[in-house]
Amino acid sequence: MIKRADLSIVPLTFKHPIVTAHAVLSVRRTLILRLETVDGVVGYGEGAAFETPWYTEETTQSMIDTSKLILNLLKGMTITTDVFPNLVSSIIGQRMAKAMWESALWEIEAARANMSLKSYMKAGDTVSCGRTIGIGLLNQTMNSIETALADGFERIKLKASPNELLPALREIRAVFPDAPLMIDLNGSASDQPMAWFEQLDAHRLLMIEQPYPSRQFTKLAALQAKLTTPICLDESITSYDDVETMAQLGAGKIINIKPARVGGLSEALHIRKYGTPYWVGGMYESAIGRYHTLLFASLSGASFPADMSGTSAYFEQDLLDIPLEVENGTLTLPDSVQPDWNVIEWLREEVITLQI
Repeated sequence: MIKRADLSIVPLTFKHPIVTAHAVLSVRRTLILRLETVDGVVGYGEGAAFETPWYTEETTQSMIDTSKLILNLLKGMTITTDVFPNLVSSIIGQRMAKAMWESALWEIEAARANMSLKSYMKAGDTVSCGRTIGIGLLNQTMNSIETALADGFERIKLKASPNELLPALREIRAVFPDAPLMIDLNGSASDQPMAWFEQLDAHRLLMIEQPYPSRQFTKLAALQAKLTTPICLDESITSYDDVETMAQLGAGKIINIKPARVGGLSEALHIRKYGTPYWVGGMYESAIGRYHTLLFASLSGASFPADMSGTSAYFEQDLLDIPLEVENGTLTLPDSVQPDWNVIEWLREEVITLQI
């Protein structure tokens, strides 16, 4: 049974601002859950939503509010990851909040089995990683691509607004004609004409990620039917049912599985079994959430390198006791890690304690 839940709001400063189609991020305020049972077992998870609802409808505040509902539902019960999704199913949506809690429960189950989470999940030792690059100043973008290729990354994801993308992509392809490039549009290209997509199609991309907003499956299917380049769905995939919808309509050919976005590791494992080509994405989370996602990414079956980096890639300060580092495009997973609670307590702006 759960005794208490502590929610820490921790601001993490990016080494370089992160550019997406909808936002420029300089600071990432992440939410860290520390869950303690009545017999003193501790698990932890990370809430991956942002401060504003630019990626999904969830926010940092909504995860805090949902956590209060979750704790009330679980009061007095002995919880396992097998039953957790059903117990919280009366809460509509709020998948990132649920994923945060489920991650903590996975940690608790592993501790009760006297195992690390890596061993408990039968996870692998390494993860092949890609690199994400926001298109800014062209010379800086070129340098970043050159460095990523030299460092052994086998997939490079470019992020930019539609207005910036085509001119930059033409210049990039002139210099790197064979680089393994893809683009991520974060649902921002719904107003672009077919001629615009046809120009993208000519650049031999690995995939076009999320060109239209999340629920526009029929529009995505019509677009995929006219393109050679595979469409990858990200925000559209929130559950196993969404993968079925995509497959039946032909709305895409690849999926980006983010455990945080689909409600947790249990649903991510379920989606993995469907058989659609997939790769594993991150949420610019701290190393706490990143490690949990990397354990999932290390399982067999992914068709492309994960969208993950080491702890030194993004933030000035990170939150694990052991750094996660990428070498030659591959990240080696430590057998066991722990949050650095001293750093968390030093950095955090606020802690919300929920008790039974």
